[in-house]
Amino acid sequence: PGIAGAAFVTASMRMIAIRPSSGASGVAGAALVAAFLRMMATCLSSRGPGVAGAALVAAVLAAGAPVPARAPAAPGAEAWTVASGDVRVRCRMTVGGAFDAVTSSLSGAVRPSASAGAPWSGELRVDLATLDTGIALRNDHLRARYLEVERGPDFRQAVLSSIVLADSPPDRAGRRETRFSGTLTLHGVRRGIEGEAELRRGDGRMQVEAAFSLSLEAFDVPPPRYLGIGVRDVVEVTVTFEARGGSAPPDGAP
Repeated sequence: PGIAGAAFVTASMRMIAIRPSSGASGVAGAALVAAFLRMMATCLSSRGPGVAGAALVAAVLAAGAPVPARAPAAPGAEAWTVASGDVRVRCRMTVGGAFDAVTSSLSGAVRPSASAGAPWSGELRVDLATLDTGIALRNDHLRARYLEVERGPDFRQAVLSSIVLADSPPDRAGRRETRFSGTLTLHGVRRGIEGEAELRRGDGRMQVEAAFSLSLEAFDVPPPRYLGIGVRDVVEVTVTFEARGGSAPPDGAP
């Protein structure tokens, strides 16, 4: 009966697994199937050594369960590599007024994905240890106390990846405005962001200006405060850069 039970479970699960075989539901369905098989294999194993095959089937199906993967880059698509750029963070103070933290230490490269609406490959990186507010003491406090850049790469750099454009960039000389989203790693925390961007293309180059807001609290950044004057939680980020088109792969590009 153990062998028959194993065969029944295997056949049943194969039939169930056929339908949810794509997308997020497919991943969830495959995980549920694998978990159910493990449970059945455990229960059946007490009825005879012949049921060991059920455990083997469970392990095989679990190993073959689909997992989400980054969309491949579009064949022949250009990689856009940052040639120069600036990042400006507008910090509004609790008593009124504001100051900017700026840096030109922006690098990276991205490449459009093969599927419309899928994340681009590659990433953009900012060296937070180079942020300058115009006051040396404030720079020291920003880098050491709040951004804690000495804690490691995930603190020293802000990284934007998995970028998705609502509209495709211009495929020839021209201008386009679009919404965008992506995953920002800041202060060791990864969160999704959304914003707006303007792209201008011409002469093998892409001029980009993007803007978005973020909450310092959402990224576990302590509320900046000095002599009773603090910075409001939401800061506004503007990124402008020029990218050059080429065939170099963006992953791991400096």
